[in-house]
Amino acid sequence: MHDPAPPSSTDSTPRPSRAPRLGAWWGVVCLLLAIGVFTWDGPISDATRSLNLGGDLRRELEAFQQYGQGGAILLVALLIWMLDPPRRRRLLDYGLALGATALVVVPMKMLCGRPRPKFEDPAWFLGPFGKYSVNEEVGLRYAWEVGSGISSDLWSMPSSHTAYAVVMSVFLGTLYPRIRPLVIGLALLVAACRVLFGAHYPADVLVGAGVALLVALPIVRSWRGVRLLDWIWVRVVDRNAKPAWPRTTR
Repeated sequence: MHDPAPPSSTDSTPRPSRAPRLGAWWGVVCLLLAIGVFTWDGPISDATRSLNLGGDLRRELEAFQQYGQGGAILLVALLIWMLDPPRRRRLLDYGLALGATALVVVPMKMLCGRPRPKFEDPAWFLGPFGKYSVNEEVGLRYAWEVGSGISSDLWSMPSSHTAYAVVMSVFLGTLYPRIRPLVIGLALLVAACRVLFGAHYPADVLVGAGVALLVALPIVRSWRGVRLLDWIWVRVVDRNAKPAWPRTTR
């Protein structure tokens, strides 16, 4: 809060942008596509799982589908912290976007209660009150019974891997526009792998991507994490502190 980047030609107050609004439309498109593809979830899932990929190709794809997850998050944060000090505060935007997305995605999983593709019930949604027979040992369970032996077997929709990959791509693509094709491609690869390996149906990954775009884009593009810390700092720590947000290097 006390050592903003030195004034430069790039240190201007960020202007309101139409980008969050335009990005939100892509989120809506993903959700509409999920509705359209829903009736094809079963056949598509069966076809992709029948490929039975193995060997090095499978291992490589399984590694790539962790883009946006814990290890990748730590690596990206460390690289930005070490190589791009003026943008360190932008990690606050990423953290807020990731946390807000998780607060939407995880409850949705429990409320939808869609069994994973391995159960071959693509049209089945438990809702908050339905039970499903996970296996003979566990028996009938609600989707929200965390820690009761269901693991995430009833959490197919939406895909959290896809959602978190999209959040990371939104963040990196906003900070570094030149790599947007790369990070968009990585998010698409994660979504494809989740279907390919039988973890989700196509509609699940589309809903995950749609939710992430609707939640993360406005937060990252509007610097909400940086501004939230400013608001807390001025009201709780130092009322005379100057907010970092207008003076932070883009």
